[in-house]
Amino acid sequence: MISAEEWNARIDAFIKEENEKRGRKVPVCRIYCQDDTDRSGGGIYNETVTVDTIGRFARALGDSNPLFSAPHYRSTRSSAIGDDEPYRRGADTLPEPFQAPPLLECCICSTFIGGKMPRLRGVSVFDAGTKWERFLPIRPGDSFSAQTENLGVREITRPGTSGPSGSADPTVSAGRLLLREHRIDLFNQRGELVSSLTARSAIKCSPPANAEESARPANTAESTRPADIAQGGRPRYTEEELDRVYANLDAQLAGAFRRGAEARYWEDVEIGEQLPEQIIGPYDESDAQALMAAIGAANAFATKWAAIRFRKGQGVTDPETGARRHPIDRHNSDTIARAQGLPRAIASGIHSQALLGKAVSDWMGDDGFLRILDCQCRKPFYFGDLSFQRGTVTGKFERDGKYYVNLDMEAVRQDGVPHTTAQAVVELPARGR
Repeated sequence: MISAEEWNARIDAFIKEENEKRGRKVPVCRIYCQDDTDRSGGGIYNETVTVDTIGRFARALGDSNPLFSAPHYRSTRSSAIGDDEPYRRGADTLPEPFQAPPLLECCICSTFIGGKMPRLRGVSVFDAGTKWERFLPIRPGDSFSAQTENLGVREITRPGTSGPSGSADPTVSAGRLLLREHRIDLFNQRGELVSSLTARSAIKCSPPANAEESARPANTAESTRPADIAQGGRPRYTEEELDRVYANLDAQLAGAFRRGAEARYWEDVEIGEQLPEQIIGPYDESDAQALMAAIGAANAFATKWAAIRFRKGQGVTDPETGARRHPIDRHNSDTIARAQGLPRAIASGIHSQALLGKAVSDWMGDDGFLRILDCQCRKPFYFGDLSFQRGTVTGKFERDGKYYVNLDMEAVRQDGVPHTTAQAVVELPARGR
């Protein structure tokens, strides 16, 4: 076991080395087949967006909006929202759906980049959220290239300090919490910048003396939750609770929360207005697999082994078979999640963020354009959990002849704990313009 001094020195050296790379830009590789090449620059999952790409993503969000699924659906969109003049000139020949839903970028390019990690036991990495900015619409037939820029690593907490909020946080004071950031720029076939994503990864470093205990994230066993859940069991819901969930899901299918082709005008939006609450869950294996199928983050057999072999320092041993498993399997298996110090499997941070994007998309309607969704992954969203998607209008403004609305969004578990929050900027049409 190394000393505390050496342990901290290695982490300090890691931070210094990573920050020396700050500003470095790397082309993003196309991943047709995973091999043992260093993919620290990320990967392009779907170089060309198709109607099927959009349809798979919409299904992974439970999104029944015909704008994303019905080949002959025609919306009322005719305004300049989205700066789509090049597309409007050929609107009669546009393939449907007319435009990709928010956060489809996660189907095009990986936002979660592992990169180099401190060579120490007790190091774990989690999605801390992404700022999604879209400048132009994404259409079927668009093809993409990308580059990523290293934005460096900074320290959030270290032994004896307070947490990010300024209050003492005993769950992380025994270790160190780092935040790695990088930006991904997506360019279409015309060389236009379509999207810019600022992705964040939380790197939790647990000291050797308590690495096994502190490898479990701070939020895996809140004292307010029943003991069986804290130990890894999934919640059990009453018939009344499930009836409420099913009724909400029925309403989503029917489009009750969706503005659709009826334009939501900027003048009609009131500060303090609440978005309709949408309920997701209970989250399970089918939900997780639908996302993995949509974004292409999957490998099998030999190509899966290549990914495991390359990441052997971050891998985990299956307690049942003794075989090595990829760390991504914490998003699929309770067994592997527990082997990584979690009580049960957790949803991908991308899924939680995209579901907030869906709630915004439903509210703004076909004529809205989600410019920014800046997401923060606060707590795990576990398998078996419910998630309540909520939002509030917090501001309105006009800039350069365009009209915008600010939203505060949150996804809250059934225990009342927000697991994902976000701030959104939506462009809406204005009457007579």
